[in-house]
Amino acid sequence: MRTRWIPILWLCLIGNTLMAQNILDHMMNGSEQGRQLLEVLSEIADEEQASIFFLPRWIDGIQINKSYSSKSLGFMLEELFENTELDAVLMYPKVLVLIKDPTKDIQRREALISALMQGKKVETYEFGEPGSSSNQEVLIEGEIIDWTTGEELPFATVSVNDSLMSTASNDQGKFSLKLLAGSYVLRFNFLDYTEKVVDLHAFDNGKIYVELEKESTQLDEVVVQGERTQDLTKSKIGRTYLNVRDIKLAPAFLGEVDLVKQVQTLPGVTTVGEAATGFNVRGGSVDQNLILYDGMPVFNSSHVFGFLTTFIPEAVNDVSFYKGGIPANYGGRASSVLDIKSKDGDLNRWNANIGIGMITSKAMVDGPLKEGKTAMAASLRSTYSNWLVNAIRTDYADLSDSKVNFYDATLKLTHLVSDDTKLSFTGYSSKDAFSLEGDTTYRWHNLQVSVRLDHQFTPQLGSDFTLGHTVYGYNVDNEDPRQASRLSYQINLTSFQSAFHLDKAEHKLDFGWQLTHYRFQPGKLEPTSGNSNAANITMDNQYSIESAFYLNDEWELNDKLRLEGGLRVPMFFSFGPAEVFTYELGEVKQVSTITDTLSYKGGKLIKAYFGLEPRLSVNWEFASEASLKIGYNRIYQFLHLVTNTAAVTPVDIWQPSGYYFRPQRADQISAGLFKDFRDKAYGLSTEVFYKFIENQIDFKDGARLILNNHLETELLQGKGEAYGVETSVFKNQGKLTGSLSYTYSRSFRTIAGASTSESINKGERYPSSYDQPHIVNLGWKLAMSKRHFFTGNFTYHTGRPVTIPLAVFGYDNNSVAYFSGRNQYRIPDYHRLDLALVVEGNHNKRKKWKGTWVFSIYNAYARKNPYTIFFRTSRAGVPEPYQLSIVGTILPSVSYNLKLN
Repeated sequence: MRTRWIPILWLCLIGNTLMAQNILDHMMNGSEQGRQLLEVLSEIADEEQASIFFLPRWIDGIQINKSYSSKSLGFMLEELFENTELDAVLMYPKVLVLIKDPTKDIQRREALISALMQGKKVETYEFGEPGSSSNQEVLIEGEIIDWTTGEELPFATVSVNDSLMSTASNDQGKFSLKLLAGSYVLRFNFLDYTEKVVDLHAFDNGKIYVELEKESTQLDEVVVQGERTQDLTKSKIGRTYLNVRDIKLAPAFLGEVDLVKQVQTLPGVTTVGEAATGFNVRGGSVDQNLILYDGMPVFNSSHVFGFLTTFIPEAVNDVSFYKGGIPANYGGRASSVLDIKSKDGDLNRWNANIGIGMITSKAMVDGPLKEGKTAMAASLRSTYSNWLVNAIRTDYADLSDSKVNFYDATLKLTHLVSDDTKLSFTGYSSKDAFSLEGDTTYRWHNLQVSVRLDHQFTPQLGSDFTLGHTVYGYNVDNEDPRQASRLSYQINLTSFQSAFHLDKAEHKLDFGWQLTHYRFQPGKLEPTSGNSNAANITMDNQYSIESAFYLNDEWELNDKLRLEGGLRVPMFFSFGPAEVFTYELGEVKQVSTITDTLSYKGGKLIKAYFGLEPRLSVNWEFASEASLKIGYNRIYQFLHLVTNTAAVTPVDIWQPSGYYFRPQRADQISAGLFKDFRDKAYGLSTEVFYKFIENQIDFKDGARLILNNHLETELLQGKGEAYGVETSVFKNQGKLTGSLSYTYSRSFRTIAGASTSESINKGERYPSSYDQPHIVNLGWKLAMSKRHFFTGNFTYHTGRPVTIPLAVFGYDNNSVAYFSGRNQYRIPDYHRLDLALVVEGNHNKRKKWKGTWVFSIYNAYARKNPYTIFFRTSRAGVPEPYQLSIVGTILPSVSYNLKLN
């Protein structure tokens, strides 16, 4: 085998100087299309005065079937020789040798030598003996983890022999490769981590544990948040993986890094204003977003009426966001999924993070309780933000004597039972209190506990089981002595989830079962003093069970075409004890038309719903670094948010489907073109979507929603429709990186009943409260040095729709307002610029502590963005409008974060 090299090497000595132009850089002009490779190579050799050596029979019959205009000869040969035994070796700049390397041994050695010359650590794995399984496939599985913390690294890239093939780890850091028995070089990469190289000799199945170590210095080329943390052409449609390390560099409100605020900057996502943690995705309402924290749902993720969210970034490991092509293992919300996974503790050493800002302080500590086996991670954040609220000046309310208190805390324990089994416990708690002096105090709280068991049965079959409990509730205390009272509301949820993951050949199967029990306390009002005139009202509890079976399959047909299909079968049961009112047939539902009351004993079924939810997404790489993606999903939503505001507030009510309220059903289809340029230095994506929703809830004009035992008389169900196009451009390399996105989208509702009183807007289509046709987001990051970054965000969106009084007339000595149709007017457009300067400490790896200063400017040009419009009656009896701006001035801030290890 080696003797064939002797004449080739001798011929290579004829040659050309080392300073000559590289023959592989020769640019093709398109004339090669439809011709034989042998002919084209001879022509290039004459044109470049170069020598190209090969045996004619090796390439005889290879025809070039497409144009490689503006591509290099090296690029063309790499593509033509893919999945063949041929390879091109450059001996001198003007001497090219075509060789046969059936085992890719030469290519593998070149890769190893290159890695060693770069000072990279190379590990060797051997499975089986050479010749024991010749020409047979072997399965190589593995797990990619952080070297210091032991945490899984999701979506890390794995490449084989540099260009032979590539894959990525899943959201649990696991990967698998199907290879022909032989020797290979594997490269493992993850953002901000040092590359790991493995010299693999695989003649039998085997398992690899890959530990990556964080870079000791900051890279000049930084990947921005969003889809650009993944391969744009290969990632799934509608899915974005948010990198927490990058989010920390973005400008933030008063220096407080906020995951949900960063989600709001993604294409197709918007919010109704500053004091709104809830976000709207592709024309959907805020209750149509499923927020999960370690697999358990979060019903209200806000602090201080939406100024901050309740997730501490230091306690978060990774964040996945889905707005289309949602996999079958997710369900229950019609528009999107925000899946947040908390960070495991370090199994080897103790670490601490301390942050001091203008309105909060926070701390996180993690480390081993038993080295290598058991770890703990705990975080705590609290506020001293009264000064901020007291400084707000508005005609709507006097906040000068108001008080704000909140905290959030997490605790996670992780225990490695064995190499194949991990047990973890997560505890999460948050509490808020907001008081208007002499008036009202609002309190709301979240509490979550969950236990998860991960077990790998075989190299191909893994599983995870989660049991958890969630409590969400609020209290509103009226401190007026004459009406002293407490209004309370609460949701109790217990959930069990079982999931199995089967990786077999070209298929990746996920299947499982989910069961959730709900207990709703829809409202309770009780006097808090003996002198109070407040009523004593207790609403009956509501009980429901939601269950679902699902199957999801990722199928790689070939290296260009990938499918993901699934089916979810949800079921929902509403049961007693409960009393249901019936109404006179053909009449409007109102208290005066009640005819009877149906009584259901405890455990008796009131109403059952079930459906089929097909899911499908297709990714076709039709050209180099370009792909077409299509996605479809149907989702049933069994819980409805009962509110008459556009944003989430602490006093909203969640109403389960039941006797009168049918579940929402959303069908969404999306399609897009995605293209990378210049080896992923730049990117472009355009995606269109259409969403149709059945049984969407809206309130009647003048509806009373709190402590109403007849909600079916105040709420109506109809149809929702949303459509739009999202376009984004990215710059991913160099000192300046960033993205610019534009979204055009519309969101409408149509609620047409049998009569005018059972319709909204006379049964005609009207914009939803969050219909914002034009949305622009610009984000950038300039690396001025390895430790200094200048970042910024600019956002613009159309003002949201509102209903306003058009006139006032007198009736029976009272002024009565005549209102416009539902949402027929808009508040002024919203736009804001935020800036930040990040100064990181010394990146010396031996240093035990690292400090980072963040100087931020929120609302840099002091825009008075309106949150809503209010009306007050003038002396002439005419309603006069005025706008409420939550943040109407520039807000500079400084924060300091210290990391100890």
